[in-house]
Amino acid sequence: MNEEIIQDVKEQLAGALDYDQAAKGVLSQKKVLAYILKRTVPEFESASLDDIANIYIEGTPEVSTVPVSKDKTNAVRHALERQDTPKIKGAQNEDNSITEGSIVFDILFRAKAPETNELITLIINVEAQKRLNPKKKTGDTYPLLKRAVYYASRLISSQKGTEFINSDYDKIKKVYTIWICMEAPQGKSAINRYQLKEQHLLHRYKEPCQNYDLIGIIFVYLGNSKVKDQLINLLDLMFKSSKDAGEKITTLHNDFGIDLTQEGEGDLAVMCNLGEGIYEDGLMKGKQEGWEKGRKEGREEGRKEGRAEGRAEGRAEGRKEGKEEGRTEGKLEFALELLKDGMALDKVAKYSKLSLAMIEKLAKQNKLI
Repeated sequence: MNEEIIQDVKEQLAGALDYDQAAKGVLSQKKVLAYILKRTVPEFESASLDDIANIYIEGTPEVSTVPVSKDKTNAVRHALERQDTPKIKGAQNEDNSITEGSIVFDILFRAKAPETNELITLIINVEAQKRLNPKKKTGDTYPLLKRAVYYASRLISSQKGTEFINSDYDKIKKVYTIWICMEAPQGKSAINRYQLKEQHLLHRYKEPCQNYDLIGIIFVYLGNSKVKDQLINLLDLMFKSSKDAGEKITTLHNDFGIDLTQEGEGDLAVMCNLGEGIYEDGLMKGKQEGWEKGRKEGREEGRKEGRAEGRAEGRAEGRKEGKEEGRTEGKLEFALELLKDGMALDKVAKYSKLSLAMIEKLAKQNKLI
């Protein structure tokens, strides 16, 4: 039974990692980044979305390729200077442990401040696990905000030897770390910004803000209710809406002026397949059934020992059955939508993670080939 539980956890983790990678791919689209910068970063408030996407964002955003480790973060500069590096979507450079998550910057890029033309280094982090206080290996939790402070600090300290040498601290570049959180405090959407500020404790000597305003930390929380905020509505569409991939792509174009690349559309399709609707509905149904079965068996076998054992078995069985049913049904529904949209059979198989033979059978059953 323990092996079954371990396998169940591994399957859940694999799905979560696929979703996480796809989410990073969609967020790394320059027009999507432009919405994030305009709404959250003061330097870009007055710039147009098109100018941010086409003029101010430099090069190609790096996705899951630059480590946070203190001995490796100087790769930031070198990664951003690689002009011919294709956008990488994958987890080959990540520590995919269940509790610690990624130890690389999710999305790393640079942008020019419109007024000063100064380069700013930015990272976008996606906390798709829906936890404001992630778990450590010990089982305890830690505040996500402290992790954000660490990431921003690493972006600052890594500049020595790349942006400047010796004591040329005047050359330090400003950094931002922006976190997209699927869980919102009290269920309400919110956007918080943290930065260094000057306080006058005696007299009023005023230091130029560019000498200390070098770190910005921004948290975007996605809640459960509608709000009149364009960025929140955009992220809600991508991450929480029950619309299928085709509907989302149309809405992105009509309501937000965003045309995803073909690669971006594929990532969005993966998100829809593994996201809030089909995937999690089946999983949660399995969990609920398993819990109820476990409680019943537990009462029959004994109040203490029997309940614990029954719940464990019930959860494992319920999760496995419910998740497999929900995932398979969801993949078939998702594949059928892609087929109806005219996508090639091999691509449908790739994005739905079903065999090509199953896709061909599905297409024939629905008279699509």
